[in-house]
Amino acid sequence: MSDEKKHNAVRRPTSDPRFEAEETQASGVAVAARWAGWAAGLGALVFLLWFAVTRTFNLGPQIVLGVTAALAVFYLSVHWRSLVAAGRTRRARLGTSSVVFVLFVLGILVLVNIIVARRPYIRKDLTEDRRFSLSQQTEQVIRGLDKEVTIVAFTDPGSTLQQQMQHEELMSRLREYNMLSPKLEVTTYDPRLDGDKVKEYDVMSVPTLIVKSGEREEKVLGGSEEQLTSTILAVTTGKKTKVYFLQGHGERSPEEPGPRGMGSFKANLENQQYEVETLELYTEEEPKVPGDCAVLVIAGPTEPIGEKEMQALIDYQNQNGNLLVMLEPSGPDLSELLSPYGIKPYDGMVVDPQRGYFRAAYIPTATNFADHPTTRGLEQFQTALATARGLEIVDTSQQDPMTPGMPPMQNAVTLFETSGAAWVETTPDEGMSQDPDEPSGRIALAAAVDTASTPPQMPGMPEPPQQEEGMRMVVVGDGDLVTEEILNLGPTGNLYFAINSVNWLAANEKLISIPPREDTPRYVTMNSTQQKLVWVITVAVVPLLIAIAGFTVWYRRR
Repeated sequence: MSDEKKHNAVRRPTSDPRFEAEETQASGVAVAARWAGWAAGLGALVFLLWFAVTRTFNLGPQIVLGVTAALAVFYLSVHWRSLVAAGRTRRARLGTSSVVFVLFVLGILVLVNIIVARRPYIRKDLTEDRRFSLSQQTEQVIRGLDKEVTIVAFTDPGSTLQQQMQHEELMSRLREYNMLSPKLEVTTYDPRLDGDKVKEYDVMSVPTLIVKSGEREEKVLGGSEEQLTSTILAVTTGKKTKVYFLQGHGERSPEEPGPRGMGSFKANLENQQYEVETLELYTEEEPKVPGDCAVLVIAGPTEPIGEKEMQALIDYQNQNGNLLVMLEPSGPDLSELLSPYGIKPYDGMVVDPQRGYFRAAYIPTATNFADHPTTRGLEQFQTALATARGLEIVDTSQQDPMTPGMPPMQNAVTLFETSGAAWVETTPDEGMSQDPDEPSGRIALAAAVDTASTPPQMPGMPEPPQQEEGMRMVVVGDGDLVTEEILNLGPTGNLYFAINSVNWLAANEKLISIPPREDTPRYVTMNSTQQKLVWVITVAVVPLLIAIAGFTVWYRRR
């Protein structure tokens, strides 16, 4: 072989500079595409976290999503061949099968949750206070709807953690309402994004809910369960129930500000769609309780009621009127209204050293309640009565001598009472010491009368029909039952009992026993021995077990 042939045999072909530039350019694009892929993954994570926290799809998340999509498209357009090749490998097929299996399992779980969510009766709320469930009364009202109802909710998650929690709680409650009946529809708006709707419904603050049925419409600020259920009843029945407060004899007033007023009581009644007004019979020449009065509240009179006014109250009572009477130890006993139904107020103040509110014997509390609509749901509270007046329940039955086996007429029933250590202090100014002649033992603090109950039945005779109408009355031995001064003392069941009483008197029993949902703090209290044990387990035992496990694995692999 000649030298020229040898030279040609070992000669390498010289690369074209243009090809080198293209290869360099292609490798640069590939690197940029890989970085774009990582950036797209990071952008997707940012978008998901942003949306999960704010629950809004405004300009910020929209920009992040748009940039993420553009980076993902750039990455796929450059590396699609390598992705297709990687997808044909055995590892990719196994990974795809695993992903499909996981998605299949997740799909089953999602399907089960959807079925359970649409059928509330197969769910079980295991929390102690049924925090994630609506009350039975609300379920009864919503499931019994015979008219279409629409709830338009304006709510904003806000910027603080507390606002976000309130927003989530309201949205969860609305979902519960929506699932109870196909006749109820819920629509939600974000006031920051739906300005036209804000102007249309004249929304001034959030959360605001508008409840509509036909041509009737009510606005609710807040959105508690009591507010929503009561408003739904108001728009479907088409009328508000009127509650009057008697004035002019030293009674507590719903309009009076300060500690003696009943502003919270009035606000709660209005939240349940009652219309609250005051009634001054002493200004009328011929006093008469208005015909639209569903409940008349006599809240702690301290001065006698005039003869004409008392006759107007008796006439109202005889015409199946309903009364909520709160008595004061130093005020009139209103025997004209109470004694015909077996209620006789004691003269004096109840003292209960065994069940005093924060050990104050002159503020007796009730923890055991009768089975009555006004006391349902009160088991989680204690009702405190400051300077209370005791009640004696008297048998007023009139036996017919020709029918000695005839049961007595309907008497008052005790709603709650003191402990056995209580007595009636007839001379509180001289000190709280029990005298032998003062009534003692278990003393009734509240009583109820319902003349619409089943009338007496003679032995051997068929059961008489239930009366459709009758007088109802609740009597409490405390005029300050729901004044701001008492409610500010601490958590009691006073306000809840008063609202329950008005609902029962107004025959609005669907709203009874919707108790307020309050967070119950949970604490773990340990003694010194338990604290030392927990310290030893967390500081010594657990790290030692981890070290032993690690050493065992190392020794076997060695």
